Amino acid sequence: MSTATTEKPSTARHSAAWRPDIQGLRALAVALVVIAHVGTPGAEGGFIGVDVFFVISGFLITQLLLREVDRTGRVSIAQFYVRRARRILPAATVVTVAVVAYVLITSSRARLGQTAEDASWTSVFLANWHFAASGTNYFSVEDPSLFQHYWSLAVEEQFYLVWPILVLFVVPRFGKRGLALVSAGVFALSLGYSVWSTAAFPEPTYFNTAARAFELAAGALLACVMSSPLSSRWRHAAGLGGLAMLVYATLGFTEQTPFPGWHALVPVVGTALLLAAGPDTPAGRVASWAPVRYIGDISFSLYLWHWPVALTVPAAFPTLPPLLAGLLTVAISFVLALASYHLVEKTFQNWRLPGLRTLWFWPASVVIVICVALGASMLADVRAHAQQRAAQEYFEEHGYQPVEGSDIDEVQDTLDDAVQVAESGAPVPPDLDGDGIRKETWVDVVTRECYASTGDDDTKVCEFGDVDATQTIAVIGDSHAAMWMPALDILGRDHGFRVVPFLKMSCGAYPVVQDAHNLDQNDCDNFREFTSRELEKLSPDAIVIGSRGQFNMRDGVDGKSIDEQWAQAVNDQVTAMRDIAPSVVVLGDIPVRAEPEPKDCVDSPGASQDQCLVEPAGREQASNTITEEQAEAAGASYIDTMPFVCADEMCPLFAGDIAIYEDASHLNRLWVEHVAPAIGRELEEALE
Repeated sequence: MSTATTEKPSTARHSAAWRPDIQGLRALAVALVVIAHVGTPGAEGGFIGVDVFFVISGFLITQLLLREVDRTGRVSIAQFYVRRARRILPAATVVTVAVVAYVLITSSRARLGQTAEDASWTSVFLANWHFAASGTNYFSVEDPSLFQHYWSLAVEEQFYLVWPILVLFVVPRFGKRGLALVSAGVFALSLGYSVWSTAAFPEPTYFNTAARAFELAAGALLACVMSSPLSSRWRHAAGLGGLAMLVYATLGFTEQTPFPGWHALVPVVGTALLLAAGPDTPAGRVASWAPVRYIGDISFSLYLWHWPVALTVPAAFPTLPPLLAGLLTVAISFVLALASYHLVEKTFQNWRLPGLRTLWFWPASVVIVICVALGASMLADVRAHAQQRAAQEYFEEHGYQPVEGSDIDEVQDTLDDAVQVAESGAPVPPDLDGDGIRKETWVDVVTRECYASTGDDDTKVCEFGDVDATQTIAVIGDSHAAMWMPALDILGRDHGFRVVPFLKMSCGAYPVVQDAHNLDQNDCDNFREFTSRELEKLSPDAIVIGSRGQFNMRDGVDGKSIDEQWAQAVNDQVTAMRDIAPSVVVLGDIPVRAEPEPKDCVDSPGASQDQCLVEPAGREQASNTITEEQAEAAGASYIDTMPFVCADEMCPLFAGDIAIYEDASHLNRLWVEHVAPAIGRELEEALE
C-alpha cells in the first residue's frame, strides 16, 4: 500500500518533480485490489494492486530522499519519520479503532478477541509477521481477519526502518550510482529469496518482508537511474507494455498462482514501465485526469476501509446477490474514504507541530489502539457474564429439553423439539460459550499420532473399539469421517469389532483434485496410496468412507465440472474398496453452518438459540445426491447423516444442553457419542 506523498510543488524550481500520472496509478492500484476483494468475475488477480503500490512507494520515497540529499547534503531521519507519522498514523488509527468498536457492538466475544489481537499487531506494524506466524492463507475465505490488509502497510514501514539509513550512508559517499547498486543488490537478493520461499513456504511467504523487498527496491532503482521519463521514442512502447502486463496479471493470475516469486515480476515490471513512460502517453494522460487523480488522493483511506467493509456487507446482507453486495461494498467504502481523507488525513497533514513533536504520533497511536482493544475485550467479558447469568435463571425456571437418541426416530423427535425450543427464543445454555462448544471434539478420541495432517502422507495405524475382536471395520476419509469416530469407538467396544482409521485432514477419501486453497495435492494422493496399501494388508471386514463433499475442488480439471469429477471419484473409490472388503458403507455429509458460525452465534450480543438456527445448504449438502447415486451404483450402502443434525428443514445448534456442532462443519463429540446407538442401527442395516 503506497503511502508516500506526491504533493504538487509550489515553486517552479521543482515543477518537473510533480507527476500527476502517479496519483492515477495509485487509483488503478486501489481499484484492482477492491475489485478483486469484492469478487469481480475474471479479476481474481487484482491482488497485484498491492505490488503496484509497493513499486510506486519505493520510487517516490527514494526520489524524496535523493532530493533532500541534493539540497542539504544529508537525510534527516527524524523529519522522514515526522512525514510518515503525519501521513499514515491518523487514518490508520481511526480505521483500526472504528473496526474494533464495530466488532464489539455486533460480533461474538471470540471474534472480538481475535480482532483485538490483530489490531494490537497492526498498531506496531507487525501485522504481516503475525498473520504469517498464525498460518494465515491470504486467499482463504474461512474467517479472515478484518485487519488482514494491514500486512502491506507493515511491509512498507519495516522497509522504511532501513532504507533512509542506507540512503544517508550511501549517497553522500557514493552518489546515486552507489544507491543504484545497493538497490539492485537488494532487488536480486530479495527476488532470489522470494522465488525459493514461495515454492517452499507459500502461505507465510506472501506476507514476508524479505520476499517483498525487491518490489520496493525496483521502484528505488528506477528513481536512481531515471531523472525524467523516457523520450518520446520509447515512452509509448513502455506505457503500452506496462499496462498490458498489469492487465495480464489481473485477468490471468488466480489464488492458485504461486505468489510472490517469479510471478510478482509481472506487476512489478509493468508498474516500473508505466512510471518510466510518464504522463505523456495515452495511459499517462488518463491517469492524469483530475477525477482519476482524486481517487489516487483518497486511495490510502479507500484501501484501509474497503476490506472490513467487504467482509461486513455479505455477513450483514446474506441474501444479497454477489453483484449487488459488491456494488454496496464499493459505495460504502468510497463514502468512508471521502470522510476519512477530508476529516482525518488532510487535517493532520496540514497540522504542523513545532519541532519533532509529531513523532509522538507513533507511541500515541500504539497506546490508543491497545487501550481500545483491551477496553473492548473487558466490555465484552462483562456483557457475556451478564448473558450467562440471565440464561442460568431461564433454565432454572424452564428446565432443559429431554434428549433421546437410541434410534433415528428418537433423534428426529429430539431435533424437532430442539427447533421448537430455539424458535421460542430460549437463550444459549449458560455453560456453552464459543470456547465451550469447541472443547469436545473428535481429537479427544483420535489423538494426533493416529491421523495425518498438513505435510503428512502417512500415519500410525491405530486401533479403536474392541482391539481384541476378530472383526475389523476400517474408516477412511478426512475430518468429516474423523468426527464420527467417537461413535464408532463406542459401537466397536459395545458390539465387538475393531475400528482402524485412515484419516488425513482436508484430503477426502475420493481421488479428486483438492487444490483450491494451495493444498499440496501430492500429499493427498500419496496418503490415498498409503491407505490402499495398508487396507490390502489389513483385509478388513468392512470399510466406512466419509468425506466433506466437494471440498476445495474447482471446475475445469480434466475438462470436467466439479459434479462430474466428484461422481467419477466416488464411483472409482467405492469400486476399489469393494475389491478389498466385502462390505463398503458410504456416509453422507452434513450441512455446513456458514452464517452465523457457531462460535459467533453463541457469543454474539444478546445471543439466543433462534439466532443459531440455520437451513441446510451448501455444496457439501448438495453433493450428497451424487454421492448416494454413485456409491450405490458401485455396490456400496449409503447412510444419510442429515437426520442426525437437522429436522423439518432446520438445523438447531443445541439439543437440551448439548451442542450439536463444535464449529461450522464438524459435530461436537458429545452429540456424536449421544447418537451412537442410532448410528449403530443405521450401520447394522447398511452392512446387512
